[in-house]
Amino acid sequence: MIGTPESIYSSIFRGEPIPVHQKGEERMLKTDWVEKAEFRIEALRKAAENELYTIERDFPNWSKDDARRCAIMRLASILFVPVVSLYTMRVHMCDPAWWELYAPGAGSTLADEGRTAFNKGIRGNLIVDLVGNLEHSFRLILNQLDPANKASKFSTIYQGLFRATNPHLTNVPADCEPTMKLLRLIRNTIHTSWTYFPDNGKDETITFKGASYQFVVGRPLDFISWDLVGEISESVLQIVIGVVRDTNVVRLPPIKDFGVEIAKRAAHEKPI
Repeated sequence: MIGTPESIYSSIFRGEPIPVHQKGEERMLKTDWVEKAEFRIEALRKAAENELYTIERDFPNWSKDDARRCAIMRLASILFVPVVSLYTMRVHMCDPAWWELYAPGAGSTLADEGRTAFNKGIRGNLIVDLVGNLEHSFRLILNQLDPANKASKFSTIYQGLFRATNPHLTNVPADCEPTMKLLRLIRNTIHTSWTYFPDNGKDETITFKGASYQFVVGRPLDFISWDLVGEISESVLQIVIGVVRDTNVVRLPPIKDFGVEIAKRAAHEKPI
């Protein structure tokens, strides 16, 4: 019996094989949930790309290595990787013959475990990359808004940028606090082999988009579906756009992004 996307996600997190269906004598990966994830992340990638074009039109004086522009450019580049990876899962990794090319004589044995590990890795890498872009970009912007700030890690950077007392921004983006905290806790948990081991030894519950997500000390995460990753990615895009277009941020002098060369290569742009 073919499972629903939800049951597939549950199987992945329990370490069970991804459900398959029969096609002739071949066992094939059910790909509808992969396609759904691929198309959603691709839609977000295109939205980031379109916003980059709009930013360049609206702020022609921003150089190509300005941190405000690069925050959007790098996000579009980050979203490109999971799109290609999901396409690979949908088109190639559902085919036993593809696995046989990779491991002649053992492809059918490796297929389920390989797809599960690959899928988990895509989601983990996307979360880590999203946090990396936010931490880097927001640090550069915060340093211009408040040169005397002492923020040194992701949590203190976004707390400083989005502070309510003597605010740096004219409009703090909606959902910024739960999005940032959820991202931070997931990223930290990925770094401890997907099992929650916080420094303070305490459980956490984060409410995001009307749903509650529990981080229990010593337990692996069991809720990182592509639906959630899509919601987080969309929220991140909206937050980055809100920060970059904030009146106080727009008024800042040029903000050189020292990571721009890496970002430009990833986005297939010519060096300046």
